Amino acid sequence: MKTINKRNACLFILLVVVSVVFAGCTASDADHDHAMTMPGKTADNPAADYQPAQGEVVIEIEDFVFKPAEVSVAPGTKVTWINKDEAPHTATSNDKIFNSGGMDTDDKFSFVFNDKGEYPYFCALHPHMKAIITVK
Repeated sequence: MKTINKRNACLFILLVVVSVVFAGCTASDADHDHAMTMPGKTADNPAADYQPAQGEVVIEIEDFVFKPAEVSVAPGTKVTWINKDEAPHTATSNDKIFNSGGMDTDDKFSFVFNDKGEYPYFCALHPHMKAIITVK
């Protein structure tokens, strides 16, 4: 009977830890318009066919690099990251203003930059991956 209780306790602790990790993968900021889009990986909706809106900037994550790594945009510009790697990645600002959470292959994440400034960011899963968005 003690083995079952220990097992249940371990499962409960694991569930709590996973819940906390996933709760930390979301960002909310009322001053910024942002949305996450995760299309299904189907033939009729591949990320390769993604057509950005006029004025939208697309950053591809490929070969464990943000391409391009340095982007300058005007206030109000929507930036969309698309993961082209087989490995999951994030786009996470150093100051936690935006955080895509884990993006699998072909997943997208968008964020509208309304405020001027510099926004360095990285992949939380691969911290050596770094880039910057400058809003001016």
